Amino acid sequence: MRLGCAAALLAASACQPPAAPPIRTAPRPRAVAQGGACPPAVGDPEGNYIIPGSLGGIVYREGLALDAYAPAGEPRPAAVVIHGSQGDRRGFVTRLYEQLTRAGYAWFAPEYRDAEDVAEALRFIRCPGRFNLSGRVVLIGEDTGAGIALDLAARGGIAGVATVGAKLAEGRRAARLEVPALMIQGSEDDEWPAPAAEAFCRELGRCTFYAERGAGHTFENWLPAQWDHREELDAWLRADRRGLWKNIAYDRPGGRDLLMDAYLPEGPGPFPAVILAHGGGWEGGDKVTYLSPLFEPLARAKIAWFSIDYRLLPYVHNQEQLDDLRAAIRYVRRHARRYHVDPDRIAILGESASGQLVTQVAAEPCPGCEVQAVVSFYGVYKLGPSEVATPKARLDALFGSWTPETLRRYSPIQKAHAGMPPVLLLQGTEDKLLEGTEAYAARLAELGVAHELVLLKGAPHGMENWAGRPEWAFWKAKVVDWLRATLRF
Repeated sequence: MRLGCAAALLAASACQPPAAPPIRTAPRPRAVAQGGACPPAVGDPEGNYIIPGSLGGIVYREGLALDAYAPAGEPRPAAVVIHGSQGDRRGFVTRLYEQLTRAGYAWFAPEYRDAEDVAEALRFIRCPGRFNLSGRVVLIGEDTGAGIALDLAARGGIAGVATVGAKLAEGRRAARLEVPALMIQGSEDDEWPAPAAEAFCRELGRCTFYAERGAGHTFENWLPAQWDHREELDAWLRADRRGLWKNIAYDRPGGRDLLMDAYLPEGPGPFPAVILAHGGGWEGGDKVTYLSPLFEPLARAKIAWFSIDYRLLPYVHNQEQLDDLRAAIRYVRRHARRYHVDPDRIAILGESASGQLVTQVAAEPCPGCEVQAVVSFYGVYKLGPSEVATPKARLDALFGSWTPETLRRYSPIQKAHAGMPPVLLLQGTEDKLLEGTEAYAARLAELGVAHELVLLKGAPHGMENWAGRPEWAFWKAKVVDWLRATLRF
């Protein structure tokens, strides 16, 4: 919660033929713009009407064209998308273009007749200076395009190959690959059943298989509840790249993506992790609001962090918000190896309204959402119409109909119990929530719960309001030091 045209001209123009669109060429990296570079690719400046900045209809071989996205700036790795037996480069695989763009890839989608056409497209794409590429190229094949992708990967010179809804020729044997492969197949595929696809993946060697639950063969038709494969493909595309990852969908309640941002430290790991939930009175904020002062100190301390969006009032009630936080914990724990995280050294951190979320979840352990530490800044620990943070209108929004028992049920001060994970509380003394924080600390003391209360003398509500005040700056080091001691790293 925050306290706070002339008629003649028109007639003349109507008699003129429409102006031809300007021809645009692919940007050429400055480093290879001198001698020896290939002629730039020429394409339709309107692109493919899917991704801004793409070029459409670039002729790479007589009678054959490709679409390309390779913007200026830092050279990007490249993905070549090979469509299957149905449709063309603008059907069935278009969903991949946005995902590849978000993942920081240049991408190319060729029309083709056979594998040799795709091989020629690869040579065209790789011609020095034609496109702004880093050198890393992966192939992604859909349906029968999967077989072509695998064949070309086996020839070498490719960094990896992924398939989505693959359909391979009956009796085809797997040729072992020296590069990482990912196979995504619907669990209910009736054209190439998932068990056969999984067995094939094992024979490839360095292959990861993912079965999308309940999905059939045609990847384009997979429903929102069958989109978890997106995170599998994202992770495969990023490989072991560290640093900031944006917009990871950790859950899809009702078919809506709930997103998190993550920071992964350099090094072998596994690293301790903190899952961050923003405040905003249960009705505002997002994963980059309010909590941003924490991102740098946690990253510099080699702590992995995951900052989450969760559903907000008035569209859901408090129980769904708690469910979202639990889903985030489960996601991080389930994919701990992917994110180089130690599942037994996870903390949850909230501020203001989300202080209620993190302390409530800590008090109600559930399978797969266990945590080892809790940090709460100026949280809401007692719910009631007489409480400064929860007037009746807000309680109505939080719970719909409610009774005193409802408020006790969702008040962390009532749910606290011995055996809870250690808790760090941070609070400004000029914050109207001070009294509630002190009462919660006293309750933890009664229960014998390891905890610490850190007071910032004269500080108001909101860590963004603490910036620029040297006397309060110690809180960042305090949080890091406490996490080091509590999570033992």
